[in-house]
Amino acid sequence: MRDQAAAQLTELGLTRNESLAYLCLLEAEEALGLTGYEVAARSGIPRSAVYGVLRKLADSGAAFSTGDKPARYAPVPPRDFLAQVRRDNETRLDALSEALNRMPSRTRPEPIWIVSAYDEVIARIESMIRSAETSICLSVWGRELERLNGALAAVADRPIHRVLHSIDPVLEAPPGFSCWVDAPPSDDHKVAWSHKVICVVDGIEALIGGAEPDVDNQAVVTRNPALVDIATNHIILDVTLIARRTERDCGDAVGPLMRPHLAANGSRAQ
Repeated sequence: MRDQAAAQLTELGLTRNESLAYLCLLEAEEALGLTGYEVAARSGIPRSAVYGVLRKLADSGAAFSTGDKPARYAPVPPRDFLAQVRRDNETRLDALSEALNRMPSRTRPEPIWIVSAYDEVIARIESMIRSAETSICLSVWGRELERLNGALAAVADRPIHRVLHSIDPVLEAPPGFSCWVDAPPSDDHKVAWSHKVICVVDGIEALIGGAEPDVDNQAVVTRNPALVDIATNHIILDVTLIARRTERDCGDAVGPLMRPHLAANGSRAQ
């Protein structure tokens, strides 16, 4: 326990000796604190170094000294010391943030990530869904929809726009989703099709690719605006075609997914 606490204190910026000295002071039963000689004897810190270590502890707000000849050192309570560390770090982070924000910005292409394993594909979609703030746009098969039910339930109460395009029948649409089924239950031609998925969240992040167990799915995850638009438009097209075939109005479903100059004409796409 002591070694673990010492290691964690060093992660906060104390040296190994400073960490050992602070723990030694905390463990001491003497009400008036310890002398440098006593700290050295109990902690293993060399006597030649212990007074410098204790002065640094006092300067950092972890300890304070009382008396003279010899001076005694007592620890600042951990709660107060950690509160001071937290304030100091926040001050440093604020200063660093300002400095970095003043650096010249460079336009860089959005990275494209490849997710291969089936469970990783599902996990990435779940993470995207749980992060959604304004919209969720899904095109999935029933098997994948069932795997995503937990994530969809977790965001059921959020006031976000939701569209689901399903390649096979959906017994019950997830809460809040406008559901569009691609084919009637009697369509048997899709049995041999490999499963593909599209997920677009907040209009800024998309996952596109395969969703088959035990294969290399090569699903793409990106925030590249062009690819996100392609993924979104793919779902818009599927929903529009279903709307034409079923004579449903898809304007409320696809309108919010379109770019502003197209949204006004969204319902005419039927």
